[in-house]
Amino acid sequence: MSSQTTTDRDRSSEEPILSIQDLRTVFYTDKEVIRAVDGISFDIHPGETVGIVGESGSGKSVTARSIMGLVDSPGRIENGRIEFRGENLVGKSQKQWRKIRGNGIAMVFQDPLTSLNPVYTVGNQIKEALRLHQGLSGQAATEEAISLLEAVGIPDAGRRVREYPHQFSGGMRQRAVIAMALACDPELLICDEPTTALDVTIQAQILELLNELQEERDLAIMFITHDMGVIAEIADRVNVMYAGEIIETASAVDLFGTPKHPYTQGLLRSIPGSHEQGERLWTIEGDVPTPNEEPTYCRFAPRCPKAFDECERVHPVSVPVEDGAQDHTTACLLYPEDRSETEAVALHESRSTTGGDTE
Repeated sequence: MSSQTTTDRDRSSEEPILSIQDLRTVFYTDKEVIRAVDGISFDIHPGETVGIVGESGSGKSVTARSIMGLVDSPGRIENGRIEFRGENLVGKSQKQWRKIRGNGIAMVFQDPLTSLNPVYTVGNQIKEALRLHQGLSGQAATEEAISLLEAVGIPDAGRRVREYPHQFSGGMRQRAVIAMALACDPELLICDEPTTALDVTIQAQILELLNELQEERDLAIMFITHDMGVIAEIADRVNVMYAGEIIETASAVDLFGTPKHPYTQGLLRSIPGSHEQGERLWTIEGDVPTPNEEPTYCRFAPRCPKAFDECERVHPVSVPVEDGAQDHTTACLLYPEDRSETEAVALHESRSTTGGDTE
């Protein structure tokens, strides 16, 4: 994780490399309309790692695929802006989006086998990326492919470059996929649960590798996971998603030190190893609902231990946890906590009807 001091300086002095504004990605099925990503907004700055965390079904991966222009039918981006280096990508043709995908933004998926073709050598697949995005071919491409494999910590890269994906271990395959992403020389790397299928030791190695690559290349990273322990290890800032919405945003230090939303508090309490010996592991009862209607209430209310009557009729919007504290926001009727419950509810009610998110 980059130091908080550096990250704060970057945010104050540089424009965001990626700015998501009121993004809505909707899937139209025969039975219902699923609002998989429902009005989210966040920024990522150069050299910063932003975590996206939440249970399965929260909308994390759909957010990533929306940014990459990879939302398949019957889904489509229905509203909002995805600004990369100040340029809005929403509404661009697939040909235009392909110029950004890879060159500017690259993605590492959860299962490396879905990204690697089993019938081609790892080296050939990296060289194809180098040909498409950097114009390299022949010996120059081979040498760069070897250099990339070395950069991601694969030993004996000169030999490995001629091997096939099945000859690599799971951790090695994930390193090779990261090398393919780096072949595009991206400014932003989206990692969609890249360590989920790996054991703890290999997971730690991949996280350390990403940290080293970020420092060397000044990469911005968007890291998606359901694992709060991984987020603590790698993220500068964190967005907590639930049922298509971002319900809490804070620095990693603040989120883990003073979580505000009851959902975030539940996620942190359910981390194995965070309890006294012999204490029962805490769980959040119920499941993430399918966001198939416009929110006119708190989607977490049916599972929330702190829910009260107003949660069933007022949709919370993101507000500072305390008036003026713009660096830590949450979508919960309990906040701002320096206002009375009645005043806080009135604030959310007025914002949800006008569409405003911040004070």
